Amino acid sequence: MADPARDLAEITQLLYAYARAIDAKDWKALERVFAPDARIHYALERGAELSFAELGAWLAGAMRIFKATQHVISNPLVELRGDAASSTAYLVATHVQIKQDGTPALTSEGGRYSDTWRRTGEGWRIATRRLDRIWVNGSYLVPPEIQLFD
Repeated sequence: MADPARDLAEITQLLYAYARAIDAKDWKALERVFAPDARIHYALERGAELSFAELGAWLAGAMRIFKATQHVISNPLVELRGDAASSTAYLVATHVQIKQDGTPALTSEGGRYSDTWRRTGEGWRIATRRLDRIWVNGSYLVPPEIQLFD
């Protein structure tokens, strides 16, 4: 029997788990968030359209330019439809880069995640994700202007 309050709580917690995994650069933890056949579209400059199988390697390369990040996901709106759901949530992300001279450079941005969800035997998982940027404050630096981090 469906429990809408429990479903909403699980989906919300998975949104937060995604942000924590990204900030910790823990790509394996994303297995708890995405369905194995998920499709992800980071619809922004230097973004990508990926399968879940490609996501970890792509993120590992893309996130090397940041010493630290903090992704804050808020205002989730979830629509439940049995074993399927959709959601939108806001993102405010701060990215710390270190210039070659050792000084930090901060860039923040706001965006919106649009997700579809599927209930699996292991719980809710994201089936599709799209990230759209709404605003950006600052500009991202690229090598060789900055240090790289694993």
